[in-house]
Amino acid sequence: MALGKTFVVAARLSAALVLLGAVTVLCADLPARAEPEALAHNPANGPSVLTMRVVDGDTIENTVNGVRYRLDNIEAAPANDAATCASEREEAARATAAAEQLVGRARRLTVTPTGRLDSAGQPLVFVSLDGRDLGELLMAQGAARPARARAEPWCDARGDLLL
Repeated sequence: MALGKTFVVAARLSAALVLLGAVTVLCADLPARAEPEALAHNPANGPSVLTMRVVDGDTIENTVNGVRYRLDNIEAAPANDAATCASEREEAARATAAAEQLVGRARRLTVTPTGRLDSAGQPLVFVSLDGRDLGELLMAQGAARPARARAEPWCDARGDLLL
C-alpha cells in the first residue's frame, strides 16, 4: 500500500511541476508587453506600437492624432488607384503585409522626423522597431526599394514589375 501512495504523491508532484513550468513560459514576457501599453496611454511619450497603424508599405499613421508619416529611406509600390498594373498592386499588398507584420511584432517603435515633407505634405521620417530601421527591414525582405530623388515606374509596358 505504501508504494501505491508514494506513486500517487509523485505523480501529483510531477503534474504540479509541469503546470508551474507552463505558467512560467506563458508569463515570461509579460513585463516587456506591459511597457508599450504604458506608452500608448501617455501621449507625452510619443507614438508607440499600439498607437501606430500601417497604411501601406511606406506609410504609417498615428491613430491618436491622425498624422500620417512617410518613410524617408524607402519607396513601396502604391496600394491605391495609382498602381498601373496588377503586379504593382500585388507588390503593394505584399509590402503592406510585411510592414504590418514587422510593426505588429515590435515592442518599441520610434519615429525620427527628418524635418521635410513628401509631395503630399506628409512628414518624412525614419521608423525604428526595437532599434532596427523599418525601411531597411522592408528592403531586406524585398518588399520595398531605396527611395529615389524622383519617382520611377514600378511596371514595364507588359505589366511586369521593374525591381
